[in-house]
Amino acid sequence: PPPLPPPRPPPPAPPPPSPPPSASPSPPPPPTFGCADSLSWEDEWGDGCDWYAEHDPGCTTYSDYGQQSNCPSTCGTCSSVPALPPPPSASPMPPPPSASPSPAPPSPPQPETYTYEVRQENAECANQWMNLGEYASAELCSLAAGVAGCTTFMFSSAYTSWGCRCCSEPDPPKEHSLWTLYNVLPPHPSASPSPPPPSASP
Repeated sequence: PPPLPPPRPPPPAPPPPSPPPSASPSPPPPPTFGCADSLSWEDEWGDGCDWYAEHDPGCTTYSDYGQQSNCPSTCGTCSSVPALPPPPSASPMPPPPSASPSPAPPSPPQPETYTYEVRQENAECANQWMNLGEYASAELCSLAAGVAGCTTFMFSSAYTSWGCRCCSEPDPPKEHSLWTLYNVLPPHPSASPSPPPPSASP
């Protein structure tokens, strides 16, 4: 009989499975400012700071998977977390502009001062115009008469209650032992004060 064929070599072993691609490490979360746990951080098991606060307060049981830097309030690592940056200092307000001194108000015009002179004693107006009221002296009566526009008035020093009376027509005067006729003199313009003399230069 013909000889038997040699035995078939065993099939080659299948190549070992390639290892799964390692997950690229996630970038570290930005540092948390202030002593507050991060609300978005999770470890590789999907647990956040709330899980560590419940199961490992103080973060002393498990290794550091990022909870030390992301959960400073739970882990008690506030001193290693950068503090909040100080607020920018407000620039000082510029001082308010100094108010320029207001010019002195102009002095009010001085009231016109009328004077008088005796026109005729023991006499009264030929025709009276108006009674300006009671005044204590012929001087005060002349001021009122001048303001009222009178040029002549009659006044009795003995009986001031008779009043200060303007004349519409002083002439011809009527005789009366208790009245005196006066002329109102217009006021003189007050002379402005002269400037001081210049100081002699040394």
